[in-house]
Amino acid sequence: MKRGFFLIIAVLIFANGYSQNFLREIRNTFTSYGAKVTKVVVPSTSLADLMLRDAVSKGWRISPFEFCSMEEYEQLKRDTSFFFLLRVDGKFRRELEPKIEYLTLIKGGPEVKHGLYSSRNIMTLPLQEADDASGVNLHLLPVYIDVIQNHIYEVQEDISIAFKGNSIFSDRVSQLKGKKLLFPMEYLNYDVSKDEFLTLFQNKVSIVSREQAEGAFVNSDVATVVPVVINPKGGSRGSYCYKLLIGTDSHELLFFRRHRISARMPAGFTREDIRKISMPFQF
Repeated sequence: MKRGFFLIIAVLIFANGYSQNFLREIRNTFTSYGAKVTKVVVPSTSLADLMLRDAVSKGWRISPFEFCSMEEYEQLKRDTSFFFLLRVDGKFRRELEPKIEYLTLIKGGPEVKHGLYSSRNIMTLPLQEADDASGVNLHLLPVYIDVIQNHIYEVQEDISIAFKGNSIFSDRVSQLKGKKLLFPMEYLNYDVSKDEFLTLFQNKVSIVSREQAEGAFVNSDVATVVPVVINPKGGSRGSYCYKLLIGTDSHELLFFRRHRISARMPAGFTREDIRKISMPFQF
């Protein structure tokens, strides 16, 4: 079980907590990443832990890695010689309980004693509802493994990316041009006819079912992008939902936004999200 600690979400998703005073430390962290061991915390034989183990075994290429127990993590978490990849429950300060489970990569060090979110948080991605035993989103684990590694490679080439937070992905929608977008209408948080939706995208989007979108990940469809929506436990008002667009073959993260759920703003892609995403298809 991963319980026993959780992630206090201050600002997601990346190293937003870093300041210029830590520039040298950040540069060293990323440039030397491949020289240090990444400890992958798999404390049980649950489906999620088994799938995380499998995803890392098949896809982790950026550094040496070892699997470890929760006990070993507790013993080593302040050791700067290691990075740690693990599933955690996360909650915002206004929430009474965790609503979403995240996959997070952190660097060991003394800051960890103040909570998993710290200047050593390399990347954190929303995975599924907290306490979700259905496994419906676990197909994202190998995808996220690549997203995290791609992010590290990019920061190694341009250290300024570490300071831009998740805004860098909202700016990548231009890369959707020339790609096939598969979109389930159930991922929208507002009502719109299929004809109007297709017209907005100049008929360059394919309306599919959720199962077809997930299947594109499994099949690694070439030059294809699909949306991902991560809802909080119980669809709670006041909690956040996350909206992502990810390439099914390259696992590029091309869009990342979140919004707080309310009576007027349910979970799913908003009109503003769709307006932004559709821009590359209009020319």
